[in-house]
Amino acid sequence: MARKSNSPEIKLSPSQKKKRTRYVLLFLLIMILVVVELRPGIYTVQPVDAIPEGMTFIYVLRQADQPLYTSFDPECFYSPTSVSLICNAMLKSDLENLSGRIILKLPYNHSAYLKGSNGIEPGYIED
Repeated sequence: MARKSNSPEIKLSPSQKKKRTRYVLLFLLIMILVVVELRPGIYTVQPVDAIPEGMTFIYVLRQADQPLYTSFDPECFYSPTSVSLICNAMLKSDLENLSGRIILKLPYNHSAYLKGSNGIEPGYIED
């Protein structure tokens, strides 16, 4: 047995449908322009001495030559013992460059890290 809904159906006239479509298209266009203007980026830091759990940042105003996904310098992977002081200094410098532009801090995301490091696993460097 089919149930009847108590809510009345709202029928839009063709002119109202066109108007609604125009508003939706305008909204989408504005959203695309905002995203293009803000140039968001995703920066992932694998677990290192400075940030033991790792971190993923979503930031705005990415430089035009920088890819959407960026990871900490792939040559500074952590080793079972520790990361060099130069790599920790590079990490601190990169994070200072992002300060004020970070809009969201997330836990470490391994797939985002792999996209930013061109598929190189943390801790493994092939010579």
